[in-house]
Amino acid sequence: MTRNNIIIVGGSSGIGLSLCQKLQNRELTVISRSACPVAGVKNYIADVCAPEDLSAAFSKLQKADALVYCAGMSLAAPIEYVETSDYRKLFDTNLLGAVEATKLAMPLLRQSGAGRIIYLGSMGGVVPIAFDSFYSASKAALMQLASAVNLETDNVTATVAVIGGTKTRFSFKRKIYTDCGDYDEALKSASDALIKIEQTGYTADKVSDQLVKLIDGDYPAAVTIGFKNKLELCIYRLMPFRIKQLICKKIYGL
Repeated sequence: MTRNNIIIVGGSSGIGLSLCQKLQNRELTVISRSACPVAGVKNYIADVCAPEDLSAAFSKLQKADALVYCAGMSLAAPIEYVETSDYRKLFDTNLLGAVEATKLAMPLLRQSGAGRIIYLGSMGGVVPIAFDSFYSASKAALMQLASAVNLETDNVTATVAVIGGTKTRFSFKRKIYTDCGDYDEALKSASDALIKIEQTGYTADKVSDQLVKLIDGDYPAAVTIGFKNKLELCIYRLMPFRIKQLICKKIYGL
């Protein structure tokens, strides 16, 4: 089925912007820190880290068939050195903002009779990312959030789109710590490897094509985007723990 009234949280850049371009013939509302440049979009400026901002934006909406949560951030830092304010902001953006948006959108989605929620997840929610443990943890939590939402109501379904490395500016917005003592060399190696994975991955356009299908379909709680990513996750899940650890260390040059 085609869902026409769509709310996109985080649609001003990257995958979210690409998705808006794909859906510009529908009724689109974008809630983001900056305005989406796509013509015809209703923009509401809000920071997902501020629940009152989200509440004010959602209070102006009358209907919704789908919610797509695209807001996200990444952080490269050793757990031993990370600042509390940094990892709290990451969880506020990647997870708690998604919870708040879901809470606010749910009445509208239930009213539509066949509501849909799509969370932008990550391969990192299954395969840990070295020195980005906070990001991996937040994306893993999104999978459980989607599964739990699906238990609560029969007329709203939630799916996490498990996305691998994607070539966007997201790679270069990441805060990368320095002056971390014995961690510095490994941290740089892991950060460089992650940027390479992202910048040689799928384009935002290819990912957003698949997201449109997820919006209009009725899929399980987690769907991996791209055959290559599906194959890699399938193999990873079958591996013994120690082999998984060795492979991850090799990927990130540790």
